[in-house]
Amino acid sequence: YFIITGGRGSGKSFAVTVFLTLLTMVKGVRVLFTRFTMTSAHLSIIPEFLQKIGLLGYDDNMFYVNKSEVINTKSKSDILFRGIKTSAGNQTASLKSLQGISTWVLDEAEEMVDEDIFDTIDLSIREKNIHNRVILILNPVTKEHWIYDRFFESKGVEGGFNGVKDNVCYIHSTYLDNKDNLSQSFLERIKSIKHT
Repeated sequence: YFIITGGRGSGKSFAVTVFLTLLTMVKGVRVLFTRFTMTSAHLSIIPEFLQKIGLLGYDDNMFYVNKSEVINTKSKSDILFRGIKTSAGNQTASLKSLQGISTWVLDEAEEMVDEDIFDTIDLSIREKNIHNRVILILNPVTKEHWIYDRFFESKGVEGGFNGVKDNVCYIHSTYLDNKDNLSQSFLERIKSIKHT
């Protein structure tokens, strides 16, 4: 498990999308990238991946991109984009039936309030002969949230911890870790929020 926490501007989404783009260079990797609600991946998250593909210097022929998937044409590894909750309810059953998933990313993980849904998908990440991983990207959660109870309190881990404990890698960042990439107006706004 990888628990990536930080507030706005901390660079956590940037880092994970770069990591996942590089991960597709490994043959046999299949990534399920989810948000609790994801209406239009092609308008929100897929442009982030296209940006990272360009930043990493890969040409357009290296990846095939459609409205819900990014496929590395050389390795055949791919990233599927899905919402957990659909307008008709939730689609947990169809997510757990996806074959060959070795990495599951839950972006904006604090939005998932039902631990049973998490467990249902989590138990589907069980590919043999490849590194399986679950990555949760979130703003720091309240102490009432199941993520806090499961990954922090029950393990004796304080918020803001960076390190590994009990098969969980914790990475916490703040806007200060990323300030060289932030606009002056954003930094001034943060300073104003801290002051008030």
